[in-house]
Amino acid sequence: MKISIGTAQFDKKYGVNRGKSKFDFFLKKQLIKTAGKFNIRTIDTATSYKNAEKELGKIGLNGFNLITKLPKIKKQNINLEKWVTFSLKRSLDKLKVKNIYGLLIHHPKDLNKKNRKTYINALVKVKEKKLVKKIGVSLYDVEDIGKILKFWKPDIIQIPYNVIDRRLEKNSFFKRIKKNKIEIHVRSIFLQGLLTKRERPKKFYKWDNLLDRWFYWCKSKNLEPFQAAYLYVKKIKEIDKVVIGFDNLKQMRDLVKINKKHVSNFPNLECKDKMLLNPYNWNNL
Repeated sequence: MKISIGTAQFDKKYGVNRGKSKFDFFLKKQLIKTAGKFNIRTIDTATSYKNAEKELGKIGLNGFNLITKLPKIKKQNINLEKWVTFSLKRSLDKLKVKNIYGLLIHHPKDLNKKNRKTYINALVKVKEKKLVKKIGVSLYDVEDIGKILKFWKPDIIQIPYNVIDRRLEKNSFFKRIKKNKIEIHVRSIFLQGLLTKRERPKKFYKWDNLLDRWFYWCKSKNLEPFQAAYLYVKKIKEIDKVVIGFDNLKQMRDLVKINKKHVSNFPNLECKDKMLLNPYNWNNL
């Protein structure tokens, strides 16, 4: 199954529609255990997701492929090989595992001209030690793909993609990535909840027409918005994993239920405004 369990929502501040919804350890444990029953075997996390790694370790992760992301490099002139190894082993300790499936660079700006060669070599070293099976990078802008491929062919590229953020469909990005035998993992398919619930903060009023058209279309097709958002990205054969953060068990069951459903006539809702597409810009709205 293409679904990968995202854990960014383990942080109660994540998303625009979380409100005061209960998301305690018991629910997190239920989600992970139920995912295993549905043959969902990949979990995506990061050192920056508050206590996500630690809580996952408490739950128990036998049978899962784990992917985590390195923290931002805060000091200059550090020994990157030692830093990567230390950071990874700290994550392994929290997760209570001896190795993981994937290790990603979480902050692509750390791959500057000065650091990139040493940083990549440090990742290769932990891969050679079999602490990780695959190495890669988590990107925010599709344009960064071309830049990365000029000096590195990672095993995994994680990138935002959803029904209104269609930048990945341009310039043959899917084909270029797969030509290099790179796994494509997409995230932000719900755009932190904007595409799943009609209610939204007032600061997004500029895009009311676009977002309302999406919800109207979902209603006309008798689909829950989160189901429709998943079906849009799932139909792309080049995508290997779809990272999804679930708020409750019903969402997971409902997605599994429609996993084999196919919808081809999605509306053209493409948006090019990075103020909306990149959540890092939302604080400036």
